[in-house]
Amino acid sequence: MDNATHIKESPRSDQTLLVLLAKSGDRAALEQLLHDIYGPLRRYIIRLAGITLADDILQETSIQIFRKLRFLREPAVFRPWSFRIASRVAFSHLKRARRWQPLDDVSAEQLTVLDPSLGELPDEVFLNLLSYVSPASRAVLLLHYQHGLSLEESAVILDIPIGTAKSRLNYGVTTLRKHLTTERKPA
Repeated sequence: MDNATHIKESPRSDQTLLVLLAKSGDRAALEQLLHDIYGPLRRYIIRLAGITLADDILQETSIQIFRKLRFLREPAVFRPWSFRIASRVAFSHLKRARRWQPLDDVSAEQLTVLDPSLGELPDEVFLNLLSYVSPASRAVLLLHYQHGLSLEESAVILDIPIGTAKSRLNYGVTTLRKHLTTERKPA
């Protein structure tokens, strides 16, 4: 039987195999895992903490993944586990830098053409508006809306109770809608 007739493994099972290989010391498997998670983590970190802190956070996250991988009990949860590490590192950097302050990335023209419903916001505008939300709520919004994770998965990644994830999501959505409404009112 040739390779073309084999059923392809799903990315999740490939990832689980890579985790198992990396845990047993396979350097190529570890490099592949880090390569595969790099893009999603980088986008998440930039949106959570900003571009200026992103490289430092990503580097520290990669080091922690490398150091802690052997302690990961369930290889199938590598991706959410990686986001959890990235979230913790990002929050630590944000606290140290005391960088939380609204950015003025969103133009009035962008805001006036939008429906206040978050589901209808273009990705670029949604991501720009996230700068007006606290980092804690921003993390839940990004994980839930941008990465398509459930609130339960987001809560596990952030190591918070589901009720806290729901309230942070509600606060974030309310803040974004309030900002959109305020920006739409004529001066």
